[in-house]
Amino acid sequence: KYGAVKDNILELEVILFNTKKITAKEYILDSQEYNNLIKEHSWVIELVDLIKSNKEIILKKRIGVTKNSSGYNLIALAEGINNNILDLAKLFIGSEGTLGLITEAKLPLYDKPKKTATMLLYFKDIQEIGEGVKDILKTKPSALEIMDNNTLNLLGRNKFNIPFDAKVMLLVEFDQDPIEDKILEVKQLTKKYKLCEEIAVAFEKEAQDNLWKARKAIYPTLYKYGDKKKPINFCDDVVVSAEYLPALIKYLDEIFKSYNVPVAIYGHIGDGNAHINPLLNISDPEEFKKMVDLSHQIHHEVITKFNGSICGEHGDGRVRAEFLEDMYGSEIYSLFKQVKNLLDPNKIFNPDIKITTKKFTEHIDFERLEKQCATCGKCNSVCPVYDVTQDESNSARGWFHILTDKDYSYENSKRAVNACVNCKNCATICPAGVDVSELILEKRFEHPNKFTELIFRFQQNEKAFSIATTFMGATQPLWDNQLIRPIIEKLTKPILKAIAPTARLPKEMILPKISSTTLREKYAHLTEESGKKGNVAYFHGCAANYLENGIGESVINVLSRNGIEPVLPKQRCSGTPILTYGNKDIAMENARLNIDSLSKYDKVITSCASCNLMLKEYVKYTEGDNEYHKKAEILHDKISDISEFVFKELDIKPPKGYQQSKKVTYHSSCHLRAAGITKEPKEVIKNIPGVEFVEMRDSERCAGGAGSFIIKNYDQSKEIFWRKKRGVEESKAEIVTTSCPACEIQLRDGLSKDIEVKHVIKLLSDAYDEDKF
Repeated sequence: KYGAVKDNILELEVILFNTKKITAKEYILDSQEYNNLIKEHSWVIELVDLIKSNKEIILKKRIGVTKNSSGYNLIALAEGINNNILDLAKLFIGSEGTLGLITEAKLPLYDKPKKTATMLLYFKDIQEIGEGVKDILKTKPSALEIMDNNTLNLLGRNKFNIPFDAKVMLLVEFDQDPIEDKILEVKQLTKKYKLCEEIAVAFEKEAQDNLWKARKAIYPTLYKYGDKKKPINFCDDVVVSAEYLPALIKYLDEIFKSYNVPVAIYGHIGDGNAHINPLLNISDPEEFKKMVDLSHQIHHEVITKFNGSICGEHGDGRVRAEFLEDMYGSEIYSLFKQVKNLLDPNKIFNPDIKITTKKFTEHIDFERLEKQCATCGKCNSVCPVYDVTQDESNSARGWFHILTDKDYSYENSKRAVNACVNCKNCATICPAGVDVSELILEKRFEHPNKFTELIFRFQQNEKAFSIATTFMGATQPLWDNQLIRPIIEKLTKPILKAIAPTARLPKEMILPKISSTTLREKYAHLTEESGKKGNVAYFHGCAANYLENGIGESVINVLSRNGIEPVLPKQRCSGTPILTYGNKDIAMENARLNIDSLSKYDKVITSCASCNLMLKEYVKYTEGDNEYHKKAEILHDKISDISEFVFKELDIKPPKGYQQSKKVTYHSSCHLRAAGITKEPKEVIKNIPGVEFVEMRDSERCAGGAGSFIIKNYDQSKEIFWRKKRGVEESKAEIVTTSCPACEIQLRDGLSKDIEVKHVIKLLSDAYDEDKF
């Protein structure tokens, strides 16, 4: 609907080989602006002359596809010159950095669609797809995706409720009115085709995500295939005219079967663009040869039989460069080389990319390909440390390659091992299922922190630790003030260096209020020790027990008002902060105690995101211990976050609510998302009478508190928090909620005092209590 990226570029700022800058955009030939351009950049005259003198040859080489990013876009230049326009942006976009360094891009903005609808269709006969797509394209969908029979098999038909007689799956999306009419039109147009079942239609995001679930599961599934095979993208981006796509899929199915190579084929069928992902172990010489043979055969057939392009979206790079001359012929390829020489005479921009005679098999990094990481960089896009450092060696992807390097040593890589905040965002987003934070924890386990070990051992003595915390809570007004805090910061700084060189207890930081009475003392009658029995256990964790944040009281209040009196079972710290400092032995001692204690209950409620995730991860950490591993697997399915329990399982008695409307936003905790809980907290908020829910920008970005990271590196923690602060302030919310007690500390410390910070369950609990209106 919106066209290719190259059709949406208004201007580019480019640094050339001679260090001069140029604005690449549309210039009217012979205009004053154009004349000024050629005075400063004389090579433009040569470029225009080259295109003009070869215009007929260039235009004859139009390929009958809707998108093509192979070679240099001389066709667009020739068409523009025919209309007295030189559009330099069309030359640089898609050039893959081989002609200049692009520093800025100016793009148009479109109004965000007010609503969307998704349709899911299963075809029994692949031969009907060509005509079916033609019909659907008449309705002008905003997206049209295809998955072939092989891909559906690889994904698992049972897992995604895919009909066994489906040969092709189509996903259709609309984002422009009249949506309902378009849906009816698609249903009418496809009545003549053999569909496996009634067309599924979704208007709400959750239902739409469900329809897209199989499509988004492709990469994670392929990377977990096994047998040392992984998706190798050597022919992944071919494009043909849409009516040829069924024939192309048939051809690809046959050729991969003849080589006995599993393959997933999917893509943007409206454009005739097929993404081909064969599964190979190219460390095996036989499989390596298969890759080379398949690459040559498939690209040759796409060019000669299907009159298509070897590259629709992803660029030629090294993988497809050797086929460029076959596709365009020697005359056009010679023009490509002349353009390259004109703009990059010293061959400094991306050498051996696009314009090269080297085979794609030269200098393959087998070591990297054998690793699970696909180097796509999605982890970097959500890594809070990379967000503020913009340093590859200080990023999730960078850490992965540092820690898996064959020459890794702790002494040389200590900075990388200690830099991660353990937010788990890398694991949540990674299509290959790589958990960089877990890899880092494993390195920390090899070098546990001796200072934190003393603290966590002391914490295991619940009675002594409770006396210490309640004493600190009772005396907090005496030491947590402007007079004493600077002294405390100075005195504790040398001690905290045992955690990290940057660790300190900043005098300006708003500390959480420590309770002078623990939650277990306040609700002694609910504790297991008092003889309390029941089916529902509340794993309150450390924060609700020792801090005066009202979370534990709110959980008990909400459950009690709905007929459930929870048991406070025997428990220790779930283990997240303990593992963070490498003290795995202590964490596993706590895990075994918690597993034994919680296993006797039918349901275990948590109110801390990190506790919820950690309790579920006992399954992973008990591997090799058959007894506790089995118990952990059973326990896993009993665990619910309080918002999840309220929304999904509790027939909740509605609260009276707030008499004055409250504008509320939600900060999504990293660990709660990692635990698979995303929508439930927001649904609880939305269903509270008197609450106006507003979604904030960057709601899923890490807030930077990360447990004790706020102490470990306060300055960087605040840099990370900047995005979150901006999002909250832009939302104009009066209350910001979260499901993570540690995030609460960061939010209170970094936000204006005018903005109230509450746990989601406290927001609900307060709505029950008339005196809190």
